Amino acid sequence: MTVGRAGNINYRDTVAKTIAVVNDYWQAHHSADSPAFWNWAAYHTGNMEAYRLLGCQRWLDYSEQWADHNAWSGATEKDPARWTYRKYGEDQQHVLFADWQICFQTYIDLYNIRHARKRIARAREVMGYMADHPATDYWWWADALYMAMPVMTKMYRLTGQEKYLDKMYACLLHTDSIMLDSATGLYFRDARYVYPAHKTATGKKDFWARGCGWVLAGLAKVLQDMPPTYRHYPFFVEKYRRLAAAVASCQQPEGYWTRSMLDAAQAPGPETSGTAFFTYGLLWGINNGLLSETDYMPVVSRAWTYLSHTALQRDGSIGYVQPIGDRAIPGQTLRPSSQADFGVGAFLLAACEYVRFLDRKAAVRQVPLTVVNDGDSQWQGIVESDAAAVRKALSIADGAPLLLRNAAGQEIDAQETYDGHLLIDASVQPHSSWTCFAEAGQPRKPRRWTAGAVYKIRKDDIAWENDRCAYRAYGPALQRTGERSYGIDVWVKNTPDLVLDERYTTDRQSNIDAWPIEREGRTAEGRIFHNEGTFHLDHGNGFDGYAVGPTLGCGTPAIIASGRLIIPYCYTGCTILDNGPLRFTVRLDYSRNADGIDLGEHRIISLDKGSHFNRITVWYDSLGNATAADKAEGAAAANGSKSVEKAAGASLAAGIVINGHGQLGEGKDYIVYADPTDRPDVSGSTIYVAALFPDDKATIGRTPDNRNAVGIITDYHGEPVTYYAGAGWSRYDVPDMTVWCHIVETFIDSAKHRPAVSIGTAKTTAE
Repeated sequence: MTVGRAGNINYRDTVAKTIAVVNDYWQAHHSADSPAFWNWAAYHTGNMEAYRLLGCQRWLDYSEQWADHNAWSGATEKDPARWTYRKYGEDQQHVLFADWQICFQTYIDLYNIRHARKRIARAREVMGYMADHPATDYWWWADALYMAMPVMTKMYRLTGQEKYLDKMYACLLHTDSIMLDSATGLYFRDARYVYPAHKTATGKKDFWARGCGWVLAGLAKVLQDMPPTYRHYPFFVEKYRRLAAAVASCQQPEGYWTRSMLDAAQAPGPETSGTAFFTYGLLWGINNGLLSETDYMPVVSRAWTYLSHTALQRDGSIGYVQPIGDRAIPGQTLRPSSQADFGVGAFLLAACEYVRFLDRKAAVRQVPLTVVNDGDSQWQGIVESDAAAVRKALSIADGAPLLLRNAAGQEIDAQETYDGHLLIDASVQPHSSWTCFAEAGQPRKPRRWTAGAVYKIRKDDIAWENDRCAYRAYGPALQRTGERSYGIDVWVKNTPDLVLDERYTTDRQSNIDAWPIEREGRTAEGRIFHNEGTFHLDHGNGFDGYAVGPTLGCGTPAIIASGRLIIPYCYTGCTILDNGPLRFTVRLDYSRNADGIDLGEHRIISLDKGSHFNRITVWYDSLGNATAADKAEGAAAANGSKSVEKAAGASLAAGIVINGHGQLGEGKDYIVYADPTDRPDVSGSTIYVAALFPDDKATIGRTPDNRNAVGIITDYHGEPVTYYAGAGWSRYDVPDMTVWCHIVETFIDSAKHRPAVSIGTAKTTAE
C-alpha cells in the first residue's frame, strides 16, 4: 500500500502541473479584458478554483482585472423597471437573466479574499431584488442552474439571510416543472426539447450533455455552500444523487459523454465541456461524502483518462469542446482545435477536484475493527460494533457516513441499525481474528440481502425475507375480515435473491385475471390463471406452503394462564426499523385478540443476512406485577368473553405449529419439526422449522391445545424475552432433518459465543 500512496503523491504533482499548463496557456492567449457574460464568466469559476487550490497570484490577478474591467457588474441597466429575463438576451437590460449573473460567483469569491464594498454592491442589488420579489420563473433553461443557483448560496453565505436559499428552492421547483424528466432524473435543455414533442433522429429522448453538466456542477456548488440544517437540504441532496446516478449510467466506454446523452448516434464522438462538468460534479460528491467512491470512481477514472489524454492537447489547450449552442447538432464535427473559455473552466474544475481526491486518498484516516473468534468453529455471519464509538475514534460528527474496507482496500458490506450498531459481514477462522477498517465516506450502493414491506394489496401483510427464507405476519385488514390466522407464516425460497415483491404482485394479478372469469362460471379457465400466479404454488423459486391458521405458526409468542392459551390476533401497529442491506428489523404491536383480551404485547423481530433464524424479543405492558390470569380474566369479562380461570401465575410460550404427521425433535433448548407442507401431494417437499431458546431458560413442551410445540418460561410477568425461530427448505439448503438439527445446534452455539469486536486507534494511511 506504500507504493500506492507514493503513486498518488507523484500523480498529484502531475495533475497540478497540468492545471498550471492549461490555465497559463489560456491566459497567455486571451486578454482578461473580456465581457462579464456567461461564457467568459464560466472560465473564471474554474480559474478561481485553480487559485484556491494552488495559490498562483497571477491567476488571481487575472480574475481581478476581468472584474475591474466589468466594473464588478453583470448587465448594467440601472432602472429595475427595465430589467428582464424571459427571453434570451445579451443586452444590458437582461439584468435578471442568469447568463449575466454567473459573474457574481467570482466577484463574491474575490470579495471574500479582499473585502471591498464595490465588489459585491451590484450582486447585492440584483440578487436581493430577485429574492424579494415573487417571480419564480427566472431559470427556464438548464444552463441557468449553474449560472445563478450558486450565486444564491454564496449570497446566503455572504449575508446569512435564508431568503436566498428559499428563492433558489422556489425557482428550482419551477424549473423542474417545465424540463425535469421524472423518469430519468435528467434535464432537458429547455421546454423546446421536452420529449415527445422533441426527439432525436431515432426517436429517443434528447438530453444535452453540457446542459445536464451545468446542472450537476451547479448542484455540487450549491451543496458546498448550503448548510445541512437548511430545511430543503435533503431535497437538493436527493436531486444531486439521482442526477449523478443517471449521468453515470450513460457514460461511453471511452470515458466521455456524447452530446445527446442517451443517443450517441445523434451527434457521435467525444465532447469535453459536458464530460468535464460531469467529472467535477461526481468528484465533488465523492470528496464530500455524498457519493460512493466504490460506485462512482470507476466512472470518474474513465472520464479523467479521456480529459487528460484526448481533450488535453500538447500545447496546453483543451479540445473537442462543442461551440456555444443549446443541443446536440447532427453533423457537427468537433476537433482538437474546438476550444472555448467555458470548456477550459470546466476542465479546471474537474482537475482541481481530482487533485483534492488524490490528496484525500494519500492520507485517509482509518480505524481498525478486529473481530475475534475464540470458538472451535468457523464464524460466518453478522457481528456488531458501536457506531458512535467508531465515529468518536475517527473524530467525525455524529451521523457522518461510514464505510468499511478489508485489508486489500476493497469495500465490504456494512449497515448501521436503528439502535446504533454498526453491522459487519464477517468471516473468521476458529481461534483467530480478522480485521477490517472503518473510514469516513459514503458507502457504495449495496446489494440488499434482507428487506421487508407492508403489502396493502394483501390485507396489510408485513412480510420480510433474507437470502435463506421469507416470513409474514398478518395485519389489521385481515383481522377485519374475521379470518383467524394468528401465527408467523413461512414462505420458503431456493434463491438468495429477494422475491417478495414479485410474488405479491404476480399473485394479485392472477386474481385480477381469474375473478371475472370465475364469476361467469368459467372455473377451469380461472384455475389456469391462479395456478400460474398464486404464491401458494412453486414457480421455480419457492412458495407459501406452510399452514398457520389459529396457531403459533413459526415462532409466535403466547401466554398460558389457567390452562388456557392466549394467542394474539393480527398486529395493530407496525414500524419498520431497519430495512437492509444486512438486517431487517420490525416492531409489531398487538391489541385485543379474537377473544377480546388485550395484554399489550410488543415484538421486535430482526433477520440477518445468511441466517435461518429470526431474533424475536417480546414483552407485555399489561402484565406487570399482576398475574396474566388476573389480566386475562378482567379483559375477557369486560368484553363479554368467556372468563379465564385464575391461576397462581402465567407462562410465556413460543414455538411452532405441529402440522400433519411430520418428524418432531427437540433438544434442551430447541424444538425442530419437519413440516410436510399444506399440500404434500403437490409439493412433495419438506419445510423445516425450529424455535430456539439460547438466552432464556425454557422448558420444552406443548400448548394446552396440543397443536404447538413450545418453549415455556414459567412465572412470567411481562419482561422482555428473546428467542429465535426460523425455517429452511428441502429444495434449497436443508436436505434432511440431520442437517437441520446441525444448523440449529451450530446457531445456538454461535449465539452463546458471538465474536467480540474491538475498536483500535485511528491512523492515516500515510503513517
